[in-house]
Amino acid sequence: MIAAFAHFRASPRSGSKPSNRSIGPPGLDELAVERAKLTQSLAGVATLIIGIIGFVSAPSEEYSGIGVTVVVLISLTTLPIAVQWFVGAWPSPKTLVAFVVYADVTITVCLLLKQDLLTAIGGTVLFAVISTFAVIAVSPLACSTHMAYSVVVLGIIAGRAAMNDAASWWVVVAHTLTMLLMFSAPLLLILYVGELRSRARDSLVDPLTGLRNRRGLFAAVEAIMLTESTNRPIAISAVVIDVDGMKGVNDSYGHHTGDEVLLDLAQQLRASTVTDWVVARLGGDEFACVIVGEVGTIERRVAQLVTTLSSAQMLSGVSVSVGSALCEGHDGSSEQAMLHLLRTADAEMYRAKKSRKERSAHRDSADG
Repeated sequence: MIAAFAHFRASPRSGSKPSNRSIGPPGLDELAVERAKLTQSLAGVATLIIGIIGFVSAPSEEYSGIGVTVVVLISLTTLPIAVQWFVGAWPSPKTLVAFVVYADVTITVCLLLKQDLLTAIGGTVLFAVISTFAVIAVSPLACSTHMAYSVVVLGIIAGRAAMNDAASWWVVVAHTLTMLLMFSAPLLLILYVGELRSRARDSLVDPLTGLRNRRGLFAAVEAIMLTESTNRPIAISAVVIDVDGMKGVNDSYGHHTGDEVLLDLAQQLRASTVTDWVVARLGGDEFACVIVGEVGTIERRVAQLVTTLSSAQMLSGVSVSVGSALCEGHDGSSEQAMLHLLRTADAEMYRAKKSRKERSAHRDSADG
């Protein structure tokens, strides 16, 4: 195996601000990154509106005594959360679930404190709003738990309304069924979102190896850069791997054997990049492993990966050439940074491969 490394620093672009996004959990690539900020803005607006509803209703006849104070305090908590939605990074999966739990608990408290129980039944429509968000942003299990919780709270409020003669049973049942109908609307969204997510995953995966394809690589790195905000300087590093003599394998043994070689290499890459790395097949016999992390830490990870690949014993017996590059101070579009990084690592890999061939030819001529 031949390995080469390039290290460069991204130069700032005029008018651009340095990125402050770092490593975060995967999965955001299923939600178009361009729409992530719009989604955050809508979530921030919805949070503010729910807070305003609390402020407006707190001094009304719907609440009394300690209930007024509690609703006002809850409404105040929506302000910093809305600001975080507007100016923060895309939350981690755990933070998204925590937001849904926060919304469920605060809405429940406000509804249970209402004096007008029929109005409280109508207020459960806010759970449907949270359900729409949950369908898009959290796991199916978390979303299902939220929806089941919403139905339970509605049942409790409806039962209180019936027992306290807030209205006739017919009116309570009619209001409750109306809310259940509202709750069911996001179920249709679940079906469509599930299908869209499935198609999105398929479009990001290489069908032969099961690794990400080039588009999937770019989407994953973009999602990582968008997910977590940090003031620490970050860097992106790419390791490009190319199979030596792949054309000869295909010509001599057929493309089926060539596919087996690619599957063998893909398995080696999976075993060598357990965490933090994004692994992809760029096309043909070329693969890439990309990592995003703090400056001064990922250099060691890259060196370890190159060493591991150098000593790996591939079942197919082929050798590979490796080129790597690291970019510090990422600025501007992560897609453009990735293109530049991959081109640099690719050039280093081919430079190393050419150097090896020249040395081999020199040895052969000296032996002759």
